[in-house]
Amino acid sequence: MKFSLSEFLAVFWGASFDGQLKVWSKQTKATASYGPKDISRLVQDVERRRQAEDLYIGLSTQPAGLGATSRGTSDTAMMVPGAFADIDFAEAKNSAKRYPPDAVTALGLLQSFDFAPFLVQNSGNGLHVLFKFDKPLLIENRHDRLRAQNLLRVLSRKLAKHFESAGYEIDNVSDLARVLRVPETFNHKSGAPKRVAVIEYNPQNHIAVTELEQELFKPTDDKRGTPVFPRGDHTLVQQECPWYRYYTGEGAANADEPTWHATASVTARCRDGERIFHEYSARHAAYNPGEANRKLQRALDEAGPRTCATISELGGERFCADCPHRGTITSPIQLGRGYDPGLSGPKRLGFTKEGHYALLDPVRKIVVLATAQQLLAEQYLLGLAETAFWATRYPGRKPGSTNFRAAGEALIKACRRAGAFNPVRIRGRGVWLEDGVVVVNLGQPVNSAKYLYLCFESISLDSGTQFDVQRLRDHLDLYRWRNPLDAALLFGWLAMAPVCGALSWRPHAFVYGPARSGKTTIHTVASIILSPLAISADGQSTEAGIRQTLGPDSLPVLLDEFESDQNGYTLKNILRLARSASSADTPVLRGTPEGKAMSFSLRTTFLFSAINPRGMSPADQSRISMFELQMHDNDREKSRRIASDEAYFRATGSAWASHMIKLAHLVQPSADAIDLHLTGDRRHRQNMSILLGAGFVALHERTPTNEEAEELATAYASTIERHALEGYRDDAQECFDHLLSHVVDGLPLGHWLARLREGQAGRLNDVLDAERVVSPLGIRVILGGEHEGVYIANGAPGLEEVFHGTSWAQRAWQTALRKLDGSFTPPNPVQFRLLGKKRALGIPIFYLPEEAPASWRGPVY
Repeated sequence: MKFSLSEFLAVFWGASFDGQLKVWSKQTKATASYGPKDISRLVQDVERRRQAEDLYIGLSTQPAGLGATSRGTSDTAMMVPGAFADIDFAEAKNSAKRYPPDAVTALGLLQSFDFAPFLVQNSGNGLHVLFKFDKPLLIENRHDRLRAQNLLRVLSRKLAKHFESAGYEIDNVSDLARVLRVPETFNHKSGAPKRVAVIEYNPQNHIAVTELEQELFKPTDDKRGTPVFPRGDHTLVQQECPWYRYYTGEGAANADEPTWHATASVTARCRDGERIFHEYSARHAAYNPGEANRKLQRALDEAGPRTCATISELGGERFCADCPHRGTITSPIQLGRGYDPGLSGPKRLGFTKEGHYALLDPVRKIVVLATAQQLLAEQYLLGLAETAFWATRYPGRKPGSTNFRAAGEALIKACRRAGAFNPVRIRGRGVWLEDGVVVVNLGQPVNSAKYLYLCFESISLDSGTQFDVQRLRDHLDLYRWRNPLDAALLFGWLAMAPVCGALSWRPHAFVYGPARSGKTTIHTVASIILSPLAISADGQSTEAGIRQTLGPDSLPVLLDEFESDQNGYTLKNILRLARSASSADTPVLRGTPEGKAMSFSLRTTFLFSAINPRGMSPADQSRISMFELQMHDNDREKSRRIASDEAYFRATGSAWASHMIKLAHLVQPSADAIDLHLTGDRRHRQNMSILLGAGFVALHERTPTNEEAEELATAYASTIERHALEGYRDDAQECFDHLLSHVVDGLPLGHWLARLREGQAGRLNDVLDAERVVSPLGIRVILGGEHEGVYIANGAPGLEEVFHGTSWAQRAWQTALRKLDGSFTPPNPVQFRLLGKKRALGIPIFYLPEEAPASWRGPVY
């Protein structure tokens, strides 16, 4: 493959790396810094300087402001995309080391190495070799730095052993701040300049970090042949071992010599052990720093840490007798290893109030909820990570075996230490807003202390193609809208859809009209320009199917043929889902397969299309802008232009999505500027300001001035008024939704009410549990007759608790629910035996969710 320096830089370090690349000159001792946007300048500088200078580039990216001569150090490294090896030739070096004789020998050994190189170049006196990781190692804290350093050392040792097996040596160059010669420059160190020639360039080659990590946790042998494992955590040992906790804590001042030596054997094998050992040893009256140092070194030189059996013999039996780990470990140091997920193992997220433990599977990029019983099962753990992962961390008593129970217990403890897990923290693919900053999560790693960004399957966008924005705007005017200004509002929806997750409010759009009005064409165009972000489906889709397909993603959903002659309950459930997706962090409650409630936030926007939409509640219409089409007039010129536009949109790929993502940070400010000049109901001000603001940003690539915002508000005033509905009816639906979402016995109340309805209809045999849950709240479900529906007792005390702390507290819920369309006062008394009440409010049965118990499913992440 032909080598290009600019392509090499972009592929190895990435197009948007953190920090700066440092290029150092041997002649001037000066360091030049280049950010992601400076690559073309870097290439030009190298071309200009390579004939006279030895130029080196750092393996890791480094922060800005290090100084004109500083290349950075391992302590300042920010990101490491791979590993480096320097293979010198014996023919070019006067050294006692057994270097490979020449390039042919070295290249032959590289070809038989377990990992294929990304780049091999002749440095003039040897080979410079780069191995690329499948994902860069981002360094944000001490743990990340230690992990990166260890991974580079593992690869360096592995390559050194490979050469050693053939009788040769190579130098160790595994530090994070290592520099290598810039490809295709010149080596000026001796005599005539030698070209730093690229021998192999294979951008498709990379090393899976998870595979390399397995080498990291394999025990090495010390000089006595004793397995040496990674250092433990002193705090964890203290928490789990009562003997160690006492003699490194309050008992340290009175410890005898054998006990002090025993604690040293454990502390010496903990991270930061020297400091910790001196800290607790200093409490003893006979403490001497020099003696303590000798004791610690002696403890390290011994075969291993004290065993539980030895500790018991030393007088620790009073601590060991009731130790919960007795019989499952051989030494307290094992407790200090805790649970380390590495880069491939499940990461602990915490626990839920239903008793589940939340884990992140970094390979499958999903969140898993598991019970304690599942985590203690071998088959379940093997579903989370491969055998080698568990075996290296939790070896059994027999050689080659694994202590899966210890592994499961470690996972459970790690989740408990992590604390309560809130699924609202999960964010999937899409464009998001975090603390005022736009975050694009489509495949590149996203680091955040506030949210957990997941990307199960990467989405690739083409940022190089230009999109004719005005052509899309003009295209929508080709259709016959009952209100011509609706074309601009739909254009605004198409503009906000790719960045819907970065908005505080997400309106939905509904295009409807008779056959031959262009609905299908508009749906097709929307699907084309929003690809690959959009999820496109038809009206046969279910709420559960959409919800599970979306998971935590913030991607637009397009639903064609959303017709009212289909299952009414199915359509209502989807509309209810759309309502919940409009606001920023409204939780949606659904049952998990294990029968436990699970809440998550849904951020998406819907585009519906149908011939005759019906059955929408006022709450639906306050979030969904309705755009009516009329039958087209068979204008051949318009038909030709529509077909030509559709072909153009197909040719632009993902350019529209890329265009709007670049402008995502402008959409909300533009909407806020326009909202200042709108009047009327808050919901519809939000809808219109977002649609108008997004459309303006798409066309002008900036926010409107105050005068422009005012002009837009005036021009669309009549349209905004036409779309508006009374807000109090929306409040009634929100109140009822809050009631349905209230969790009782681990499930939403809507589930129990649906179960009562199914039972009375003869589709379920057992409704006793549902009656037990619902009756104390003062709610009944009555089927049949003229007034079938949900009956709620006036002033029911249980509902006061449900609405406590909301705007519907202190019986305001009664006023709100009476505003629901079709609500009624029963003509006859309704018996509520547990409450002794007879007066009630009736709500039509169609307001209940459709799903029977077997249909309730939790979110799939």
